[in-house]
Amino acid sequence: MRSEQMVASEWPNFTEQLAKSVQLLPFYDAHTLARQVFRKKVRDNSGTAYVIYQGKSPYLFMVVEAGEITNLLIPETIQLSWSSLFLAIDRFFRQTFQAEITVRFPRALTLHLQEVFLKHGYLMENNRVAVKELMYHTGLVLGGGGARGAYQVGVWQALKELMIPIKIITGTSVGALNGALILQNDFEAAKNMWETIDTQQILSFPTVVTPSDTFGGLMSQIGSFTFSAIQSNGVSTKPLQKLIRDTFSQEKMKQVTTDFYLVTTELPNMQEKDIHFNACQMNQWQSWLLASASFFPAMAATKIADKYYVDGGYRNNIPVDIALQNGATECIIVDVKGPGITKPVKIPQTVSRLTLQTPWSMGAVLLFDGARSTKNIQLGYLETLKAISGKYLGFWYTFDETISSLTVFQQAFFSFVDDTYKIKLWDSISQQNKICKKLRKVYKDRVYTENVGLVLLELLAKGQEISASKLYTIQEIVELLQQSEMKTDFADSVGMISVQEWLMKYYEDYFLLSDKQQLSLMSNLLNVDEKEKIQRLVFLLDKLPVQVLQILMKEFIQQGVDQ
Repeated sequence: MRSEQMVASEWPNFTEQLAKSVQLLPFYDAHTLARQVFRKKVRDNSGTAYVIYQGKSPYLFMVVEAGEITNLLIPETIQLSWSSLFLAIDRFFRQTFQAEITVRFPRALTLHLQEVFLKHGYLMENNRVAVKELMYHTGLVLGGGGARGAYQVGVWQALKELMIPIKIITGTSVGALNGALILQNDFEAAKNMWETIDTQQILSFPTVVTPSDTFGGLMSQIGSFTFSAIQSNGVSTKPLQKLIRDTFSQEKMKQVTTDFYLVTTELPNMQEKDIHFNACQMNQWQSWLLASASFFPAMAATKIADKYYVDGGYRNNIPVDIALQNGATECIIVDVKGPGITKPVKIPQTVSRLTLQTPWSMGAVLLFDGARSTKNIQLGYLETLKAISGKYLGFWYTFDETISSLTVFQQAFFSFVDDTYKIKLWDSISQQNKICKKLRKVYKDRVYTENVGLVLLELLAKGQEISASKLYTIQEIVELLQQSEMKTDFADSVGMISVQEWLMKYYEDYFLLSDKQQLSLMSNLLNVDEKEKIQRLVFLLDKLPVQVLQILMKEFIQQGVDQ
């Protein structure tokens, strides 16, 4: 099941289902009144109306105000048991780690309904308020990904701030190292380690004099690393062994209470080996951490008691199955896109799952850079807050804004287009749906009328390589876009970048079919007199709305957006 906050512009998508929906619980005197109130909440963009899906079909319509359920509608075609209803409500509240569920009615419930609530774990107050305290046994699943693991430290920072307790940690490779850092519960020490890290603190191979912030310098470093790995059957991990000894306190590890499981792979049969960290011998725990992160053949295998072990990602890069086997009732899965095998795992309906995976590239896997780690920590922090707290908007970027503030900005943009070119955007529902569908393919996330202005801002900011590792307001992004001529170098803005990122940058800058080049070509095409420009805009808006709207938004920004 998944849930979405409903917005006014999407109301027509649900009209048919809601017209035939009914209330199973007596929030209002009549089904018609319940539907009318729900409709008003959606049309007002109150931010309190939600739709819960089962597959692709709406399953429940719910209003949640100040943490309390005040309206609940079910499509009449849905055959729903009380158990299924309460399970869906539980999962909705667990997704954001709420402490309790409160269901408030205008008058006392019948004895039968009170018994139904009591049976499903609720307590009754004054016969009209049902309250259920939610108990959590949360598993934090940390996937492998080498230098990209800094993102997981940012996730941990957000979880601490949101006061979400973690009962089980499972980790593979760098996820195992970060899991051990979390066990020590010293965020500042972990953050400092990642922000000052470089490759030579992890791996031992001959350095090159060329800088790694150029494509040639990066390739030289990779060449040196590869030659050393081939020559010595895996680069020496002695620097990483030293880092583990210096970073992890024997005394702190003896005092841990959170269950921690790490994954490594036994040679030569390539069998997965899961280690319950709390139960392993104290003279071996550092070796198991090293083994889990030994990315053979690039890195040397780790010998423990006459056997050799390598990176756990060869068998189980995202060990969610281990968290489930050990009693996790919800899982926070942090996937940093590392190489390895992700085992297919069927997660029970009763278990909530939150997967955190940034849409951004996070750099190289085996080349470490403190500046890039700092950006990735902040990215993990912001994206976790955005996913759980519900306070922030955006997909590529994180905005401290509300739907109402987006609407004001967007209306100003629409007015600018109308006043300047006599073009009315959103002139029809079909035009609106067509534009949103086209934008969705490029934006890669939900697009609706109320957030189109924000979507265009994000696409422009992404094209200008503005950093995503900062919390923004609309005005702050606008000001950065107005200064686009002063744009800093990509490597300066994010730190060390990977080969894939260099290649993507060259593609965007020079390949004719890239989004950036298409935008540039269309801007040139529209560099004509005003009358001709309006005609071309009308034609191109129908054929290529994504590019045209970005150009119009850029013009709107450059002419000066009201504060």
